[in-house]
Amino acid sequence: MNATPQTGPATDDTGARPIQKWYFAANLNGLRHAFDQIEVAVKSAKSKTTLRPYCLIDDHEDLSEVASRLNWLEKSGVSLIRHRAEFFDIVRQHFGPKVDVFSGHWLRSDIPILETEEEVVLYTDIDIMFRRDIDFSRARPPFLACSPEHRQDDFSYFNSGVMIMNIPALRDSRAMLMQVVKDRLDSMPPYDDQATFNVAYRDTWTRLPNLWNWKPYWGFNADAAIVHFHGPKPGMVRRMFGGEVDIYPPEYGEIFHRNPEGYAKYMAEFDEFLGTEVS
Repeated sequence: MNATPQTGPATDDTGARPIQKWYFAANLNGLRHAFDQIEVAVKSAKSKTTLRPYCLIDDHEDLSEVASRLNWLEKSGVSLIRHRAEFFDIVRQHFGPKVDVFSGHWLRSDIPILETEEEVVLYTDIDIMFRRDIDFSRARPPFLACSPEHRQDDFSYFNSGVMIMNIPALRDSRAMLMQVVKDRLDSMPPYDDQATFNVAYRDTWTRLPNLWNWKPYWGFNADAAIVHFHGPKPGMVRRMFGGEVDIYPPEYGEIFHRNPEGYAKYMAEFDEFLGTEVS
């Protein structure tokens, strides 16, 4: 796929107010098994930024076993929005209930119909860590702004783990995105909403600074604003440092070995946030 992202900055000069809201999403599986990532994302956002956090929660499953974690989020200042992703219903009808573990992946696609106050918002996956505040005041992409996937200079495919989202434009193009989902059902895995976004916006996405979606395997960069544990997650990285690389699929070991030093330094920051209280 040959993406041709706009090369100019995702900005305007209209004096629009800065981005206020940060969205992330979780389902029962994420709340069960990846809450350390959610904790660090929230704690680092509260410590390092002025963003207002909103969490989309897939509510089609019984969440009673994670009630204490939902309570922690609310006490930490996170607004919870219980919702079932419209696009996931299409995916589930095709693949069956066995794919429920992936329901959280599709929640972000509904942000444009859930957000009614802001024209532009920040979305991130849960496996991120804020390291400094970001001046979003001029960030106004025509549709969405993202960074590359694996290589810093490869703009043929974007990573949707951090996105600046133009809400009205994405809302207006929603029918097109839905058609892309339907057209890809026979060829895509049930978790791959990222590829769907890439197909739909391959000619209109805008480049986000790499420092806003920095990967540990790119090495340590003191100026990175948002670190994204793309590939091996923090719990996996700990075990890899303990010599258990081979227990994971080979692609995770390959990513880890690109820059263990970068992982070590960012993991130290991750663990520091994990051990603190919400500021």
